[in-house]
Amino acid sequence: MNALVLAVAALLFSRLVAPDRVEPHRKQVISAIEKTTDTLPNSLRLPIIVGGAVSLGAVLAYMPIVGVVVTFCALVLIIQYGQVTEDSKAILTELRSGSFSQAQIKLTEFSGTDASQLDENGVARITVETQILKLAEKVFIPLAWFALGGLPGILLYWTSTVIAERHGSGETSERWVSLLNWVPIRLMAFTLGFMGDRERSRAAWTRHALEFSNPEAGVLIAATAGALRIKLGGSRCVQGLIQQEPMVGDGDDAARYHIEETQSLAERSLLLWAVAALVITAL
Repeated sequence: MNALVLAVAALLFSRLVAPDRVEPHRKQVISAIEKTTDTLPNSLRLPIIVGGAVSLGAVLAYMPIVGVVVTFCALVLIIQYGQVTEDSKAILTELRSGSFSQAQIKLTEFSGTDASQLDENGVARITVETQILKLAEKVFIPLAWFALGGLPGILLYWTSTVIAERHGSGETSERWVSLLNWVPIRLMAFTLGFMGDRERSRAAWTRHALEFSNPEAGVLIAATAGALRIKLGGSRCVQGLIQQEPMVGDGDDAARYHIEETQSLAERSLLLWAVAALVITAL
C-alpha cells in the first residue's frame, strides 16, 4: 500500500510542479552516474553501477523513514509524466493558435524528427507516436519495475537506461534494457488496447509490430493506432535520413485532437494500473 501511495504522489507531483524545478536535480544525478560509468570498462559498467544501485536501494528501502523519503525522491526524479504532458500540450496549443511553424519547431525538439516538411496531420501523427513512446520510457516502464521490485526495482531499470544511453557502452547494455522492457511494454500495449478499441488494438499489434525497425516501438505504436482508431507510422526524417515505417491502423489520419485523446488514454491506463495494484495489495 505504501508503494502505491508513493507512486500516486509522485505522479501528482510531476503534474503539479513545473518540470524545470526538478530537471536540474535530475541532470546532476545523471551526470554523477555517467562520470562513474566513464571510469569503468564496458564489461563492468552494468554489474557495478546497476548492482550497486540495486544493493543501495535494497538497504535504504528497509529504513522506516529514510526509505520512504528516498523512494519518493527517486520516483520524482525518474517519473517525468508532467514533462511529457507539457511538451505534447505545447504542440497542441501552437496548432490551435494557428502558429503552425512554432508547432513544427516544438515537435522537432520533442521528438528529434525534422518536422519542417510535415503538414498538420503529420505533426499530429508524430506527436502522438512520440508521446506514447516517451510515456512508456519515462512513466509506465519505471512504474512497472517499481511495482515489481520497489526502490531497487526502479533503480535497476533507470540506471540501466542511463548506462545504455551513454556513448560507448556497447550493445550489451542496449540488449539488457530491451530485456527489461519486454514485459512492461507489452503490458502497457495490452492496457492501452483494453482502455480503447480492444479488437483493433490487438489486431494492429499482432499483425504489424514486428514490421517496424524497432519492434518495441512498433508494439506501442500499433497498439495505440488500434486503440484510438487512427493511422500511425509512415515516413519521417531523423538527422537528415528518411526512415520508413509501416502505416498501421485502419482509421482516420491523426488530427490535433488525437493528441488530447492519447493523453486521456494514458491517464485511463494509469488509473487501471492503480486500481489493479490496489486490488492486489488488498488480497
